[in-house]
Amino acid sequence: MTAPEVLTVLALWSAAAYRTYLARARPAAWRTALALGVWALAIATTGHFNRARLDEWLGLPNATNLGSRLALCVAVASAQLYLLETRQPDATVARRRAICAGAAVTGLVSVVAWVVAPIHAVEFPDLADAPRHPATLVYAVTIYLYLAWFQIDLARYARRSFRAARDSDPPAAAAIALIGASAWAGCAVLLTWTAHSTTTQVLDRPTPLLDRLATVMFPIPLTLFAIGLLALPVTPAISHRLAARRLTLRLNPLWQAILNQHPHVHLPLGQDRVRQILDPRLSAQRRLIEISDGLEEHHVESPGTMHELARAIASPPVPGGHLTAKDALAQLNASPWPEPLISLSDELVATRQQRGEADAAQLG
Repeated sequence: MTAPEVLTVLALWSAAAYRTYLARARPAAWRTALALGVWALAIATTGHFNRARLDEWLGLPNATNLGSRLALCVAVASAQLYLLETRQPDATVARRRAICAGAAVTGLVSVVAWVVAPIHAVEFPDLADAPRHPATLVYAVTIYLYLAWFQIDLARYARRSFRAARDSDPPAAAAIALIGASAWAGCAVLLTWTAHSTTTQVLDRPTPLLDRLATVMFPIPLTLFAIGLLALPVTPAISHRLAARRLTLRLNPLWQAILNQHPHVHLPLGQDRVRQILDPRLSAQRRLIEISDGLEEHHVESPGTMHELARAIASPPVPGGHLTAKDALAQLNASPWPEPLISLSDELVATRQQRGEADAAQLG
């Protein structure tokens, strides 16, 4: 196998292993269908890239090609069931049976055409070079058209999902975009192979350029698809962790000021200390709770600006103050949390810098 082919196979098997882990960890019909589909695609792709060696070992020319096509039928049916479960969880049994029937018919047509076609004497890396026969053409293009039809449906589904996630979850939208791009690229490869096989078999006009073009492009949609599947659950999780880490750092000045005045609001670590320390999302949640509790206990006079509130937070609470710092913050900034806290924390930093500059000026 070439380097791109090796990378494609590794990406697909990695995606298959990860989807299997998710299906076992959180059982659901759509997760199982997706895992089965990726496994079938990985098997079909590995067989396609190693078909000459496998056929030599089996002693049956072009047998691996048939096996890969049958695996693709399973992959498409599983992917269609996955899309059906995500779009219409209450879909009828008849819809599911129709999907399975379509894959079964495609597989049966491929088997019959493979048996009838004159392709059992020698290995044909390119089926367009096989002896001209209607069964050869049917065998070559049936799976291409079946896959192209599914790729178009997948691309349309990815486009709708991308639009829905573009604003609410950009990392997930990026992963969906990769899957959509893989679908359109795969459709282009399949239609190129269809044109190549049809032109050669029907018109007896060899088109090696089309075959080379499709062969070079073939790893691209598979790699994009595998990366998209891996990124779909991983990228949002990483993005959310980074966002939590950034929030923790932004709130750190305010958090330190609160603990200086009200150290008792600091929450003790639970039993799972390692996870709470290493997971930035839990750290950010703890910090928000501690800041909220501290602001509720810190009484201030009515501040007119965020700067005045920041100075009050950095100072001891006002005895008998009629307003809590939390209520004062809500009056000054009615934005959803944690935006007011971030503004207050930034104001604390600015206040400290102003004090430092003033002290430096006096010393100078």
